[in-house]
This record gives sequence, structure tokens and C-alpha cells, in this order.
Amino acid sequence: MAKRKSNTQKPPRRNGAAMPKKKVNQARTASGKVPQGRTLTTRDKYLDKKAKQPEKERPIVVIETNTRNDLAVVQLSSRAGKDRTRLPNYQQGQSRFKHYVEIMDDEGNPIRVNAKFKENHPNMDVSREDVKKIKDKVLGNSKPAPENRKKMDKFRGKKG
Repeated sequence: MAKRKSNTQKPPRRNGAAMPKKKVNQARTASGKVPQGRTLTTRDKYLDKKAKQPEKERPIVVIETNTRNDLAVVQLSSRAGKDRTRLPNYQQGQSRFKHYVEIMDDEGNPIRVNAKFKENHPNMDVSREDVKKIKDKVLGNSKPAPENRKKMDKFRGKKG
């Protein structure tokens, strides 16, 4: 019997060289900006000084970036509660977002991808539709909306 060639064979390596590595941050925009919907991981103590569990890691979602690559974010949560809305299309509907926009960390610095705020893989991104829903809710249809709009004006560089 003749041997059949399998389509699943790996191509041979040349001269024992390693395979080329894939690009890590391929989903960034051309200018290097963090896209809307990207999730980051942070500890509660970096966003909320009065956190009950300061060492707890929490995902946050980017709702807007500015020219300096500062981020406006909203915290995600798995628990129901006051001022939280469910995201039916993210993580099988198990996630909720808090109605508070954050633009500064615990030290009063702008939020950026760094040691405190680590970028998650693009497969954990929130969809554009969900980002639109989040922005509509936190900037227009929630109890803290007026405060959030003031924060966003400051974030965008508008005087007021």
C-alpha cells in the first residue's frame, strides 16, 4: 500500500530555527490606541479607595480614549446590585456593569495601560453594541449620569 500524505503534517523547520512568533497586540488601532470595548484587569484598590476587598481583581471595560491615550472606563461585576445593569451579550449574560465612569486612578493619575491596569486579550472584548448600551446608560439614563457627564467633559478637555 502506498502512503497517503496527511494534510495535518507540520512544515519542517529549517536549520533548527524556531517558528516565528505571533504579534501580541494585533488588535490595537493603527495609532496604538486602546480600542473601545477592550477589557482591562485591575485591583479594586486602584479605582475605589473605600473598597471592601482591596486586593480583588476586577475587569473594567474601555468606553472611550482621548488623544493622550488616557482611558475612560466602567467597572464590570458578576453580582446584581444597586446601579448595575446586565450585559446579555457578554459572558453568556453573567456580567453586569456599574453605572459609574472612572477616569482617574487612586492617586489622581489618568487611567492608562500600565502595571495597575493590565490589558486583556482581544477575545475578551465587549462588543460595539454593548459599549454603545453602556455609554447610553451611564451618560444618560442612570442616577449618576450628571456626574458622569461632568467627568467625560473633563476627560475630553472641554471647559465647563
